Amino acid sequence: MIKNSKLILGPPGCGKTYSLIQEVKNALAHGISPSRIGVVSFTTKAIREFIDRACSEFNLTKDDFPHFRTLHATGFHGLGLDSSDVMGRQDYRALSDMLGVDFEGTDATSMDDGISIPAIGGSGSKYLQTIMRAKYREVSLSQEYNMQGDYSLHFEKLDQIDRTLVLYKSKFNKLDFSDMISQYIENVEAPYLDLLIVDEAQDLTPLQWTMVEKMSENAEEIIIAGDDDQAIHRWTGVNVQRFVDSSDRVKVLNKSYRLPRSVWALSERISRRIPNRIPKEFYPREEEGRVDWVWRVSDLPLDQGSWTIMARTNSFVNDIAEELRSWGYFYSLKGRTSIKQEHIEVMAIWKDLQKGYALPLDTIKIFYKGVPKTKHNAVVQRGSTALLDMLPPDAEVNYQELVKDFGMLAPLDRDAKDIARLSMDEKLYIAAIERRGESIEGNPRIKLSTIHAMKGGEDDNVAVYLGSTQACMESKNPEDEHRVFYVAVTRAKQNLYLIESDKKYRYIL
Repeated sequence: MIKNSKLILGPPGCGKTYSLIQEVKNALAHGISPSRIGVVSFTTKAIREFIDRACSEFNLTKDDFPHFRTLHATGFHGLGLDSSDVMGRQDYRALSDMLGVDFEGTDATSMDDGISIPAIGGSGSKYLQTIMRAKYREVSLSQEYNMQGDYSLHFEKLDQIDRTLVLYKSKFNKLDFSDMISQYIENVEAPYLDLLIVDEAQDLTPLQWTMVEKMSENAEEIIIAGDDDQAIHRWTGVNVQRFVDSSDRVKVLNKSYRLPRSVWALSERISRRIPNRIPKEFYPREEEGRVDWVWRVSDLPLDQGSWTIMARTNSFVNDIAEELRSWGYFYSLKGRTSIKQEHIEVMAIWKDLQKGYALPLDTIKIFYKGVPKTKHNAVVQRGSTALLDMLPPDAEVNYQELVKDFGMLAPLDRDAKDIARLSMDEKLYIAAIERRGESIEGNPRIKLSTIHAMKGGEDDNVAVYLGSTQACMESKNPEDEHRVFYVAVTRAKQNLYLIESDKKYRYIL
């Protein structure tokens, strides 16, 4: 139980962020400085949304709210760290050489305020995840190992990796992501705040709760916000019970501005299967909406409207993406369009040049960067990009000028797809999209996502694939699967489609 706290429960679409913004507005109206208000969460997405809304609502800037940060960013800045102080890909490569275990560092993941961490794969990834989970759950390594029950891991190797990691960080003065929290708890005096808001609190781990408790000691009023029915990150070490027990003053936001009646009714059936939840009564919109079942993705009426199609795992999502591509649908996956954005930009710029338009210098530079400069398919001469630097920044240039002075080689009647160096498969795919009457310029109507990545989002038309995995369906915590699919179905603003699965493991509604 956190002193001076209030728990705000926000079922799907009930305006949780709006309600929290009103709390900030009320504090400002009572003369509280923005610098004495804190908003923390475990996700960058939640904080960015909060900052954007607050700045728009109060005509202030991000700098006016220095304590609107993720918990990790709060630790990072509170400890006075630089990005060089944090374990990076080169550090994990060094550990790989020392331990004979592969830590494949893929693209860095940006978290907040300049912090980035490598996405670790390879044979050592499960060992590192176990070490991190033990820290986040505030248990010993042996307790975590026994609780996890993954005996493909060897405890002696796990212990060796842990001890080597500790020695490495000590020798080179490095911190990993969990250290930002634990070191903050041990060494930093929390800021004095009149109002502290903890958003998406249902997804905090025990270590993060300890940090929140430390911050709350120097805060006059604490608002904890979230929804235990949407706690879908237990695999990171989340303890939902800490959220449930965080305050004895509870307010339920009881009107959903998203869910129509039919979707709400289905979501209620799912939530009632979750044990030990906080009961919450809330009401849908007046519209009936639609819930429909289909046998396969091809049965969805995808030809018009805005769509999000979700599945439990990346593998399922990628399978759906392949199907959509084969049928000539333009879509986005993880925010990336199914045609590379740089190819779309190059084709659009070339079409404008073909129309005789003079284009801004920055646009021309994008074009030059994206087209081939050597061999038989060269569009511009090699080294010609440097010639553009002779122009003033506000210059505009047309095709004839580019040919005359700036190394343009391609004839004006050359097809845009050739200019962008598309493969034959890509050309055929674009032709299929165009036959559907769709354009690749602009945002796709259809978005693909895992259920976890879509949390917090919504769409007019939502389709949920009901396939699952053995690990999910045979988990020690079966309520987690109910929470995941509760989140999935409650993204729908109008129409919900449930896609049946022929997989052995699937969620049964």
